[in-house]
Amino acid sequence: MRNPKTDPFFSFANLDNSEMQLAMGALLIAQGEYPELNIEAYLRQLDEMADAVREQIQATTLPEQHIAELNRYLFEEKGFTGNIDNYYALGNNFLNIVLEQKTGIPITLAVVYIEVGRRAGLPLVGINFPGHFLVKYRLEHLDILLDVFENGMLMTEDTLRSKLQANFEESVSLAPSMLAEATDKEILARILRNLTRAYTLLEKYDKAVTAAERIMWLLPEATGDYRTLGYLYYKNHAYHKSITAFETYLQLAKEPPDAAAVERNIQQLQKLLSRLN
Repeated sequence: MRNPKTDPFFSFANLDNSEMQLAMGALLIAQGEYPELNIEAYLRQLDEMADAVREQIQATTLPEQHIAELNRYLFEEKGFTGNIDNYYALGNNFLNIVLEQKTGIPITLAVVYIEVGRRAGLPLVGINFPGHFLVKYRLEHLDILLDVFENGMLMTEDTLRSKLQANFEESVSLAPSMLAEATDKEILARILRNLTRAYTLLEKYDKAVTAAERIMWLLPEATGDYRTLGYLYYKNHAYHKSITAFETYLQLAKEPPDAAAVERNIQQLQKLLSRLN
């Protein structure tokens, strides 16, 4: 992997989850694409938005009213919306662009929603729902699931099943694991996976490698990401690193179904290196 000293995201990624600030991580990711990005300016913007929400919710303790006010402020007053027309645009993955253009994909809109809500005192967390990131308002005896891509719409079991059906175009059972809370590190890793795929499709393999390496810094045990990193190192002609990443994948995955194919990749890379030497 690249020298961590050259990447400010490295020291951030090594913080404990309790020390992390989600927006800071998302803006550090964006800074890789926009080197002149003023992180403090965007953090102040989130603070100011939270101040406006806090002022409106301080007179009530009802979660439904908190959510209604946050939804009204973000989606009506500020005009945030899901980017349906250009869902796969690269900018949808960068928090600065989402804050400027008021549009994004589920996970980056969720970062705005969570960070504004948390600053205003609301117990919001991310949910790593398959194919469509969600937000949860968390209380001891009450969990309210929200789809911020749909203006903070309440998600019931029926709407969750419908979303699964739409995402996978086949019958998939709703499992409790699909509603697991995501740590801030897991949220940032999901953003980085989106970026890895986007840069790979654009054949910008150097940027794809950067995104994939950052996932490893956040989640060193994220097994499948080592396989992706092995492929990207290969595309960047970093053959030794590619072998190491594939070997790490096999070690962590412990007899994965694609083990034979990955082992063949390693053997081919070793043969390629022997010819180059």
